[in-house]
Amino acid sequence: MTGTLEAGEEAETGELAARDRLDAIMASLKRPLVALSGGVDSALLAARAARVGGAAATLVGSMYAAEETERARLVAKTLGLPHHEMFVDSLAVAEIRDNPADRCYHCRKVGMGKLVELARAKGYGTVVDGENADDVNDYRPGVKAMRELGLRGPLREAGLGKSWIRRWSAELGLPTADIPAAACLASRFPHGTPLTEEALRRVERAEAFLRRLGLRQVRVRHHGEVARIEAEADDIAGLASQPRRDEIVRELTRLGYRRVALDLAGYQSGSLNPPPSANPA
Repeated sequence: MTGTLEAGEEAETGELAARDRLDAIMASLKRPLVALSGGVDSALLAARAARVGGAAATLVGSMYAAEETERARLVAKTLGLPHHEMFVDSLAVAEIRDNPADRCYHCRKVGMGKLVELARAKGYGTVVDGENADDVNDYRPGVKAMRELGLRGPLREAGLGKSWIRRWSAELGLPTADIPAAACLASRFPHGTPLTEEALRRVERAEAFLRRLGLRQVRVRHHGEVARIEAEADDIAGLASQPRRDEIVRELTRLGYRRVALDLAGYQSGSLNPPPSANPA
């Protein structure tokens, strides 16, 4: 019992030390500009930036779901944080539109490049992103672009992983504390499948419909005329049962899919990504 308590105390001390490191990093940056996606990580970063005179900016355009943009607006309003929205015409860039394996690198280079330009124009300091300490275990070619642009990842630098970020967010009363992990809409398409405005909106509407049915974590992977649904394990049986099954098929068919499949393996973050070993240097 004593050993367990000591381990718990040690973990708590490590978490508090990571919080202190984050605040020290943010305090060292002059008017940091947070890339605010509306997710749990960037929302916490925005909350700490608000304490040191920072601001936030959100990218909007084809690749970003409207629901996440609205959440970013809510976070900024809740924090009283200056908030900018920057439109990005991602589909005009062939290296993004063609959806190669390193699409995220090009997407980040274009999108975050706009935030760097905004920071210079408005007199902000370093642009900071919500990359956290757990992200090193995922395939993230966009990180290379962020490094090239001079962005910082204070959550990662401070050693804050997702569970600690959620706990701190809840203590601060942030509306993002318990939301599921999110990713840009392009992540629903196998690499090599060209991205179109129509297909991106179709995925967005399909997932919004499924969330209205009460699903917390869900992805609609786009395979041409086939929609492959990934949901949490506890939801799979309900999705396959009547009348819910017919309801889902009817709606996704109305949206333009000819076939609707349910992945029995369940939700897997980044299931269409190459392995982390493929990360560019």
